[in-house]
Amino acid sequence: MGRMTRRQAAALGVVAAFGGLAGGRLHGQPDWTSAGAVQDLHAKAKAEGEVVLWGPQQRELSWIPDEFSKRFPGITVNWSADLSAPTKIIAEARAGRHAVDVNINSLGGVHPIAERDLLGQIDWSLFGVTSANVFHDGRAAATHNPVYGVVYNSSLVREEELPRTWDDLLHDRWKSRLVTSQFLFPRMLGFLAMEWGEAKTEEFARSLLDANDLLVTRAPRESLLRTGERHMSVAEFVSGGRFWKQEGMPVDGHYVSPYPAVQFISARMKTAPHPNAATLLAGWLVTDEAKRRREQLRFDGDLRAGSKSAIYAELTQRGGRLLIEDTSNMVLREEAYKKLSQLVSGRGR
Repeated sequence: MGRMTRRQAAALGVVAAFGGLAGGRLHGQPDWTSAGAVQDLHAKAKAEGEVVLWGPQQRELSWIPDEFSKRFPGITVNWSADLSAPTKIIAEARAGRHAVDVNINSLGGVHPIAERDLLGQIDWSLFGVTSANVFHDGRAAATHNPVYGVVYNSSLVREEELPRTWDDLLHDRWKSRLVTSQFLFPRMLGFLAMEWGEAKTEEFARSLLDANDLLVTRAPRESLLRTGERHMSVAEFVSGGRFWKQEGMPVDGHYVSPYPAVQFISARMKTAPHPNAATLLAGWLVTDEAKRRREQLRFDGDLRAGSKSAIYAELTQRGGRLLIEDTSNMVLREEAYKKLSQLVSGRGR
């Protein structure tokens, strides 16, 4: 993905098709790797020897140590995956413990940490990041945008059956064939509520649950897809399906319009025990280099305006509306999610 393909260039030219796409300038990053300040930071980080990274899922984090070491050798990345990472960071801070250097999480997930003034400042321009991609008063920057869609058993679902829009899932063909996560489904509905309003979104959810017998579960959906007990999982991250396919499962991920896209960000903790290594890792995670490797290894791209991502180009070519989480809508989405989660949690099995 070094040079921009003809397809990507065309995608940038039709970005207006995404009415909800977040703003920002093109990402033309300079050669930050040769900057004296970055080299000096690397030397200080090597003296610290390690850095502690927390995030929500193993798939989000496990690729980072090897790739970071290729660019900045001599620093061990110790990572821990937990969906409750932000809550634990706040609890540890209250207890006077500060073990975490860098947190990578969703914009909404990091928000409570930022509200409590637990994030440290970084000069993101050292890593070629523009102000349009910086959040929380300069204390966090954009990394990537996981997109909600569907994951399906590619042996049991024909390509012509795949839904183009979320309403397509209400077709009778999907009765008793769908499953969803009790954790992810209401969060995805929060995005649709921003586009459709709460009334239509609730009607959509009830129709899936009642008329189409949508199975809501806390269990991993991939096992149900593998056995054929259910054929498609709704409100999964498309990247997850593509990753499972790479791992040899008979599944794939598919984008459904409008495209709900979570905004993930990188942030350094204010009381990072390894401050130089923390700054170096948090900064590297938002570079084009790290974004490119994430997309190649984990199938999540940067979908903000001007992105060089092949996924950005793919969605632009498909048309439809991209619903990106940002600081202007994350509270609205959170409120809608909380209301709709009551509907969904009552169906959990």
